Amino acid sequence: MHAEAGNGQYEMALGYTACTYAANNLIFMRKVVRAIANKHSLLATFVPKYALDDIGSGSHVHLSLWQNGQNVFQASDASSQHGMSKVGEELMAGVLDHLPSILAFTTPLSNSYDRIQPNTWSGAYQC
Repeated sequence: MHAEAGNGQYEMALGYTACTYAANNLIFMRKVVRAIANKHSLLATFVPKYALDDIGSGSHVHLSLWQNGQNVFQASDASSQHGMSKVGEELMAGVLDHLPSILAFTTPLSNSYDRIQPNTWSGAYQC
């Protein structure tokens, strides 16, 4: 855990694990943080944009794709200009193509869209 750039903003880095465990860990971590804050008469909100004049807070996910113990995102030879495998490129193309639909799940609050703006340390563009 460490302080971030926004007022009252902190980052909690959770270890990598399978998707279902990662989701459970996130919910558990938020419950623990809220309980500890409450015990000290503090408020932990986890809202994306607490104040419109500040950069806001986000929750992001790092993706990896593995098959038989091998990272299939990474190209196994120098054939890729950027080191990404064909499977990795196809996965990311699918993410970009379906990004508007994915946002329905990853930005569930109207407040989330106050944060997804240019100059707010968020992904404001699909590219």
